[in-house]
This record gives sequence, C-alpha cells and structure tokens, in this order.
Amino acid sequence: MPTDETLMQAVAGGDLRQLTELYQRYRNPLYAYFLRRTNAPAQAEDLLQNAFERIIQYRHSYRGPAFRAWLFAIARNVLQDELCKGGKLLLADGFDLGTLAHATPAPDCAWEARETLGQSRQALAGLSTGYREVVELAWQRGLKYAEIAAVLGISEANVKVRIHRAIKQLRVNYAKLNEQ
Repeated sequence: MPTDETLMQAVAGGDLRQLTELYQRYRNPLYAYFLRRTNAPAQAEDLLQNAFERIIQYRHSYRGPAFRAWLFAIARNVLQDELCKGGKLLLADGFDLGTLAHATPAPDCAWEARETLGQSRQALAGLSTGYREVVELAWQRGLKYAEIAAVLGISEANVKVRIHRAIKQLRVNYAKLNEQ
C-alpha cells in the first residue's frame, strides 16, 4: 500500500488518479474537522470539496514528506478564507469528542455518560480558539507537534506551550463545572 507521501508526489507529478486514494483516506477526517469548526454539515461538505480542489490547484507546491500537515494547512486556509470572504460561516462553540460521542453506554450509566460528555464539551468550549485548535489537531486528528506547527505556521515549542496551557485551562474549566 503506497504511503500518503508517495501518492501525493504522484499527484504533484500530474497523475491525478492517485488523488482518489487520498480522498478515500482523508475524506472523513477532513469532513469531521470542518464539521467541528462550522457545526453545519452542508458547509462542512462544501469546505471539504474546496480543500480537495485546492490540493489539485496547489499540487505543485507539495514538497513532502509531511503530507498530513500540508493537507490540514490547506484545510485551515480554506476555513479561514471562507471567514474572510464574509460568508455565513458560523464557528461552533464546542466540538465532538470523537469516539466518546458515538459510544453507547450501558443503560445503567447512560445518564452519567451524557453528563460527562456534556461537561467535556463545555470545558472544551471554554478554551480560546487557539488552544481548542491545537487540542483538536493533536488529540482528535492525531497530528504530531511538528505537523501541528506546520499547519498553524508556528514553532513546535509554541505548540507545546499551547497544549500545556490548554490542559491547565481544561482543569480550571472542569473544576468550575463541578462546583456548579
């Protein structure tokens, strides 16, 4: 099975058929990224299509080897461009916790699981956009710090600082929620 980087190098070289495999691999993660940011399925689908159009448009700029970082940088730029155009893009206050959101708890603990998920969403929604973004890219998308740095255009040290501060703020947010 060819790596993402090998496929993208083929696309960059003009073999657009290889983009089909990359689309299959990254359609769901990118859609989930856009959906968490917009909270609108139709907009997320449009943004997904825009991202893959940009991959074709800017395929010659791919220099490898970090395909995921390059891809998520494009996705982030698509989202920011939509905001700058003055489109009716409404960023979501919270975001889905991935597998936790789709888990089916046992009937005797269903209420407790919903309560925990709700608190998690509230705690995450209380983070600033910059902190929430690094948390999402690291914990939900599985990007490494170097990849996140490339996506956000910041240093890897800055990513580590943001993650550290986000964790501290999450602790504060959870404490506040538990006091209520």
